[in-house]
Amino acid sequence: MSLSLNQSALTESPSLRTSALDGLDDSRSQQVLNKAKAIVFAVWNGEGWATVEQLAQYFQCSIQGIKHIHERNSKEFRANETRKLTGKDLSDARSLLGLPSRTSQARVFSPLGTLRIAMLLAESEIAAQVRTIILELVVSVTNITPKTLPSVPALPPIEQRLKTLVEAMKTLTELTGGRLNPYMEQQMTDYAVNLFADYNRLALTGRQEKWLGVVNFAESELGKKVPIKGTHYRGHLGTWVRTFYPQLGVGVARRRHRQETRLVNGTQQHVYIYPCHDPVVAAGLTKAVEEFFAHPSPGAALREAGAFVSKKERASV
Repeated sequence: MSLSLNQSALTESPSLRTSALDGLDDSRSQQVLNKAKAIVFAVWNGEGWATVEQLAQYFQCSIQGIKHIHERNSKEFRANETRKLTGKDLSDARSLLGLPSRTSQARVFSPLGTLRIAMLLAESEIAAQVRTIILELVVSVTNITPKTLPSVPALPPIEQRLKTLVEAMKTLTELTGGRLNPYMEQQMTDYAVNLFADYNRLALTGRQEKWLGVVNFAESELGKKVPIKGTHYRGHLGTWVRTFYPQLGVGVARRRHRQETRLVNGTQQHVYIYPCHDPVVAAGLTKAVEEFFAHPSPGAALREAGAFVSKKERASV
């Protein structure tokens, strides 16, 4: 929704003045000024600038009036709107800007800064004309609008998701004549159980946790693609972490590695999961995954470390 604007709004509101200037550059600003009355900005260091004396002449007001407007609202002016010239900058710009030889410092304004002066200068007919032109631009471009934060997408409540799941299952059962694929049925069951488990865990603990398997962590948190076969396949990745980073699976009170049953490649398997909400564990998993993919032959390294030797074989040795 656009804000209701008039001349008094521009002269009274710093935020509206800045919003009006945000859609303009120096070239467009000078065009606005020239519509009210011609003004020439001397080009210095590739940019156009005008002195306080030039602005007083343009707005048909006193030099002291321009200085007073700036001093009273100095914090509002941005770096690309005004500058105070001293030293070498003053020497370089003196002839271009027509400054007296005895001047020790000079305040100059860009076209954007001049527009801000026009929005602050109440007792000037030229400034009033400039404000009218600015208002016409604002209305046509609808540039001044309240800034609202983008909406954050959120999942529907758990009850709604479960209801949608049940209805989908009923529809699928009807379409298949009561012969639903067992694999799909298991997936749906796992999904429903996970929904309840996450909901209950958050309701009871009141804190956010993230338990992930190594493959889930590598793909979702690090953007790695873990293949199901080859030299760096997902089975070796899990063994790599358990072999070389066994401390990552030990949680509170020195608990042993935590596992949960998941559907993997069509069969139920025990999967080691890690508390990835713990920064130390997340950093350790990141290091382990990076080392795994950087190693030319992780399988050979695991065999050398005895990762594939069963307890029975170790006893016989």
